[in-house]
Amino acid sequence: MKQTLLTFALLLATLTAGAQDIELTPEGAYERKEVVTVDSVSAAVLYDRAMMALTDWAGPDGKAKAGIDYQNQETHTVVYKGSFYAGNRKWMTTTIDRYANFTLKVRCKDGRAQVTVNVPTLTATVASVGRSQTWNLGEAIAEMEKTSGSRRERGEEAVAYITDTADNILASMKAALAVDGGGGDDDF
Repeated sequence: MKQTLLTFALLLATLTAGAQDIELTPEGAYERKEVVTVDSVSAAVLYDRAMMALTDWAGPDGKAKAGIDYQNQETHTVVYKGSFYAGNRKWMTTTIDRYANFTLKVRCKDGRAQVTVNVPTLTATVASVGRSQTWNLGEAIAEMEKTSGSRRERGEEAVAYITDTADNILASMKAALAVDGGGGDDDF
């Protein structure tokens, strides 16, 4: 119980931003959704591009810690689940590492694809006590709204990092879908 309280206290001390700084879903997740328009490209080709990009993210054997959670070639849908490092914070003699857990969903139709990135939870790991705890991102932010000063500044930086990284994941997939796959004189 002490370890759980310590982990939660450390998370509270490291992530302190107001809900007005970030738009959350009713479930408390950060979510961005965009449609990519790629004229004259079939849903099957867009799906293949998404799968190629996600296979690279999952490692050459596709068995990385994070990876493709769902794929359906008939509906041209793929869901990738993973986490990204969201920084750490030292507190006394302890270091807490933060990981933002995310889901990337790509739904393809002829000429367009809908790309959604969702960050519902934050996992804090305290290696020195071998303890991890996961919290809903929105609940953690709401609970920590009461703080001020340097705690709030550190929290705002952490939230900005999480949202920027999620936005970069979205942009990376959009770029992968828009690539035409070659052509020209160098195509052999």
